[in-house]
Amino acid sequence: MMVLCGIAGVGTSALAAHWLHAQAASADIQLYADLTHTPGRRPEAVLQRWLRALGVERAPAQEADAVGLWRSLTADRAVHVLIDGAVDAEQVRPLIPSGPRSLTVITSRKFLWELAVDGALILPVNPLSRRDAVRLLCAVAGEPQAGDDASLPGAEALAEACANLPLPLVITGARVRARPGRRPFTFPARTAGSPPYLPQEHARMATTEALNVAYADLEPDAQRLYRTLGALPARTVDAELAAAVCEIPPAVADRLLQVLIDERLLDFVPGDSPEPRYRMNDAVRDHAKALDADTEQEREAALRRLCDWMLTRARHAQRLVTSAQATLLNPGPATGGPFEDTAAALAWLDEQEEDLLPVLKAAESAGWDDLIVGMVDAWWPYFLHRHPYKLWIDAHVIGVAAARRAGNAPALRQMLASGAIGLSARGHIARAVQWYEEVREGARTAGDTRDEGQALLGLGACHLESGQLDRARQRLEAAMSLWEACGYPRGVGLAEITLGEVCLAEANPTAAREHLASAHNRLTALGEAYEGARALALHGHARARSGETAEGIAELQLAIETITGSPRWHARALEWLGQAHQQRGDTATARTCWSEAADLHESLGRSTDASRLRALAAGQ
Repeated sequence: MMVLCGIAGVGTSALAAHWLHAQAASADIQLYADLTHTPGRRPEAVLQRWLRALGVERAPAQEADAVGLWRSLTADRAVHVLIDGAVDAEQVRPLIPSGPRSLTVITSRKFLWELAVDGALILPVNPLSRRDAVRLLCAVAGEPQAGDDASLPGAEALAEACANLPLPLVITGARVRARPGRRPFTFPARTAGSPPYLPQEHARMATTEALNVAYADLEPDAQRLYRTLGALPARTVDAELAAAVCEIPPAVADRLLQVLIDERLLDFVPGDSPEPRYRMNDAVRDHAKALDADTEQEREAALRRLCDWMLTRARHAQRLVTSAQATLLNPGPATGGPFEDTAAALAWLDEQEEDLLPVLKAAESAGWDDLIVGMVDAWWPYFLHRHPYKLWIDAHVIGVAAARRAGNAPALRQMLASGAIGLSARGHIARAVQWYEEVREGARTAGDTRDEGQALLGLGACHLESGQLDRARQRLEAAMSLWEACGYPRGVGLAEITLGEVCLAEANPTAAREHLASAHNRLTALGEAYEGARALALHGHARARSGETAEGIAELQLAIETITGSPRWHARALEWLGQAHQQRGDTATARTCWSEAADLHESLGRSTDASRLRALAAGQ
């Protein structure tokens, strides 16, 4: 017994019929039942017909009697049955033939896990891959050779509009074929007021019909969740998010998500998350969003609940991961909350990466400037540890604009300063300098010594990056002086790290070691393990350059254990470790380090550094 389960239009019925047709030679008789159109979707009407097909002129009226007779008559026969459109296991069980040579194939939009107890094999049927969907569409359209033609994006657009579902693809392909005189898959742009004759419209209509069937069978609470998720900018969802946006208990949200999974309206997101996460494909999302059962006010309220939920969790992650850093909304360490430790907090931020920018843009459209600033600020631990530079910069551009509109000068300085770090790391030095100079001017006007020191530190790092070592030293020493005067030891330690890099760039590893040892001790005493590890990595590099190769390798290896969560610093430390091993004569280990560092730079989009290190690893 097999259960083929999938969303309407995915082709479970056609697949089941095709497979059973291939088994016809081994069957005494093949029977079919469409439960979708059976009155009340009950099995007794099916049994009446099937028993007549087996030669019973007057089938028993009572279901129990009919089931008993059915099982007796099929005990010694090879009966193949296709039960199409089952809703639950109780519909199916009375219809299963009893003979050992019989075959039962069931199709359903639900998984029907209960039938596993009866020995059923549950086989999910998923939409086609994009490539196979395009090939099917082109074949039905009468242009099979076009399936491999990358110059026909119209075919891919149609396949996407069909959600890669076979039934809409076949219907749409037939309509394309019926358009003589035009090259397939090249369509004029839709104009205002034009009739819905284009194949794109037919594709959407066919997909909508399939999704309407699934939606109509949902209970009201599941329908509401479906509509809400479709209208939100978040691409992935778990029970906690669903509970927050719909204001329902997490256990209820979890059950409703399972209902949507069973109807194949959501897909599982693979990964190591401790809680299941789900995603709507684009065609399903468009369908859910187009449903008009909710008012604009209800949709905006759900969006606000999503934003507040994300911000609350991000604030806790910020307190947990970067508790010692100055932030706009999160002074002090975390106490209680959804994350057990730093690793769990960063893992949650990882999961939300693709949702951050769409949520910020939605909040921008809603005019929630204060929320935008808080959200960008709260994501600082993710930017610091993961270095997603494009997201870092794009988010801060939105954050800077929001702070300007809100007229919030401290928030504007925060957005500019943290955004400039991303700009500098991405190589946009000139723009980073502009942002830091604006922070410096604003801080001076406000008499904010701490922010002025932050701007000077950033300017020092930019000047170091551009090779202006004297200017870098001036800015860094000025930052240290300000921070020592106002009692901000963490800032002093950070400035000492960059000053140590300036000394290394000046080929003065002895002076670099003094600054870096001081920075390591200061930051470690403050509980800043990550920043302390950065100082230790640079100190190990300086030590190896001073001739203390073994000691430098040991310090670099120790530092790497802490900074592995930061791809950029991990890559830098691996490069220095490779240099130290090369200096020691261990070329094989050096090349391994450089190759790993190149991979990390590649993941960050730093292709120049990646190419340079790959050349070193290749011995060039």
